[in-house]
Order: sequence, then structure tokens, then C-alpha cells
Amino acid sequence: VWSLPHACPPKSVRLTHPVPFRRMAAVLDVQTLKRLWLQAVLFQDTLVGRDKTTRLFQYLARFLSGATGREVFQNLLAALALSRKTLRFGRQLRLARNIRDYCRNEQDSFDKVTSVLEDGSFFVYCFWDHACFAQRIRLLPLSPEGTDMLDRFTEVFWITEIVPGLLREIRAYFRNLGGGSSSVVALNGSSAKPSDARRHRAKQLILKLCCDLVCALYFVQKAAWRNQRVPKAVCGICGAIASALSIHMNWPRDAVLDL
Repeated sequence: VWSLPHACPPKSVRLTHPVPFRRMAAVLDVQTLKRLWLQAVLFQDTLVGRDKTTRLFQYLARFLSGATGREVFQNLLAALALSRKTLRFGRQLRLARNIRDYCRNEQDSFDKVTSVLEDGSFFVYCFWDHACFAQRIRLLPLSPEGTDMLDRFTEVFWITEIVPGLLREIRAYFRNLGGGSSSVVALNGSSAKPSDARRHRAKQLILKLCCDLVCALYFVQKAAWRNQRVPKAVCGICGAIASALSIHMNWPRDAVLDL
């Protein structure tokens, strides 16, 4: 006859918070939440902050539209895409100043050429994007085929914006692999070599620009292919990653705050 062994009486166990929960509690203190709140206020007060946040939700909507096929996400995508077009009005003024500063101050000829090509392409892109906006509000009457051609032609200038920037950042990453002996003190008190900081930023930009390139190549395809669910979902997730990286890189974490 088989019998089960007698169960041992439970021992008294002292309940303690595991390490991950204690770390979470330390992170979510009042001062940290207040700091994040004030940083978010500063970030959303900028054009870049509003544009990149809207872009994140726009591409998340594109991903969900492709993944689920639900109309509500397609409607959200169309609304956010149109709203971002309004944020590009007047961007040419800032881009023209950037191009002037590159020509005046940039000493490295390769960085100067690629930066001018990058912002120059965005400069031209904005004008064509205004034409796309005019079509969306029916100011520019075009057939569906004409609208598709206009959209695809406009996105060519996004590709010509991405490629020079990608080449510049790849070069910067490999140029700073050796590192230097000098170091700088960051605002948080930690010291870091300038080459290390530049290489880290180049690595982030390379990932972002690669995701952007996937999206740009998606947008130059015909509408029938772009509306398929799998390509739309892939573009959406790549765009969301690029948007999250943009938010991370532009987040005012070193700003002086009134806590």
C-alpha cells in the first residue's frame, strides 16, 4: 500500500520585499515623479517635443491598424498624420539658419556636406509636404493616382535626408572607437570622455535613422502595397522605435528644475 509522506509543518517565513520591488519603490518616489513631470512640461513646450510625441502615437496607430485591421486606428493615423503636417509650417526658417551655421562653423568637410544635404533635403521636403496638406484639405484637387504620386515623390526627399545623416553618424561612430584621454564632467557629476558620449549618440542615431529608412522606403511604394497589413505593421513598429529614440535623445534630463 502506497502512502504519502507526512507534510512538514510550515516554517515561519519573514516576508520582505524582493530587490526589484524595493528598487521600484525607490524609483517611484515623490521627487522623481515631480522631476519627470517638470521635464515633461519643458519637453512638451517645444515644437520638437510635441512633434515627436505625436509621431510616436501616429506610428503606433499605423502598427495597430496593420495588426488588427480596425478602422478606428486608421482614422487615428490619418488625423495624427494631418496634424503633424501643420507643425511643419515655418520649419524652413530654422532649417535655413542651420544650413548657414554649418557652412560658417563646421570645420570637418564631410560633416559639413552631409549636414547641409540632410537639412537641405528636409527644407525641400517641407515645401512638398505643404502641397500634400493642400491636397488633404481639397485645396489642390487631384485624382487618387495623382495624390499617390505626390505623396511618393515627397517621401523621396525623406530618403535624401536620411542617407547623409546615416553616413555621418556611421563615420562618427567608428572615428570615436579609439577614444581619447581627456574627460568632461557631466551635469550629474559623472565624468565621461567626449569620444564616448559622441559614440553613444552616434549609436542611437544610427538605430533611429535605420528605422526611419525602413519607413521612408515603405512610403515610396504604391498605395496598394502600403495598405497591406504586414507592411503597414512593420512600418508602424519601426516608426514607433524611431520616435521613442527621438524622445529619449531630446528629453531635458539635464535641465535645471524648480523642485
